[in-house]
Amino acid sequence: MHIMETAASKINQAKNWYQRFEVVPGIYTPGRNDVALVSDRIQLPQDLTGLSVLDVGAYEGGFSFTCERRGASRVVAYDLPGSHTDRFALVKEILDSKVEYVHGTVYKLTPEELGTFDVVLFTGVLYHLRYPLLACDRLRWVTRKHCLIETHVIDNSVITPEGVHSLAEMAPALASLPVSQFYEGGELENDPSNWFGPNIACVLAWFRSAGFAIEHLTTWGGRAAFRAQIRPGKPPYHQDSYEGWMFGDPRFSLL
Repeated sequence: MHIMETAASKINQAKNWYQRFEVVPGIYTPGRNDVALVSDRIQLPQDLTGLSVLDVGAYEGGFSFTCERRGASRVVAYDLPGSHTDRFALVKEILDSKVEYVHGTVYKLTPEELGTFDVVLFTGVLYHLRYPLLACDRLRWVTRKHCLIETHVIDNSVITPEGVHSLAEMAPALASLPVSQFYEGGELENDPSNWFGPNIACVLAWFRSAGFAIEHLTTWGGRAAFRAQIRPGKPPYHQDSYEGWMFGDPRFSLL
């Protein structure tokens, strides 16, 4: 009981939680992003015994600690530096966790830096990126088996000066085509770190272009979940684009 009371006290003293997840039985972090709900939507396996996991955009580590609890042999929480790192450290201390926290950007992910992983988690990140295709390419480099993706999508939430509308009702001909909305300022949730709102077809196309076989799992509101698997051989863009021609040439870099 004393351990649980201490954990609850420390969690409540920490401020600005974003993720909500169970730290010890019955005690949750007070964030608004429900890790258990999203884990179900991306179909995160209940048994990860012996698998390695990379959690890109880990933030406070809710998904990372969940994977460790489910038996993953190695878990790397990967994110930009920020105040959330202190909250991650707090939970790691409470749990006596072995999850590794690595500061970095998805644009610089390489097997040489971290290795490759059986499962890569990519939740709540895609729409924050100015260079989403580069991120998809980097994810393929470090994914050994599956990449589980959750993101904002515009199929039900195109933002216009008149309000929010579904893509199908606005432009039926575009609903099944890969399109995205660019947020120049704070159009999406008054957050200037949001850049692109792809539709489901666009997410599928981006990841296929990077060399994944990908399926759409489910949609709820303005969010969607996907499961991607590595396809053998070179990604399609390697074959017919300037970037592909230069990709293996050490004189050029996409970083």
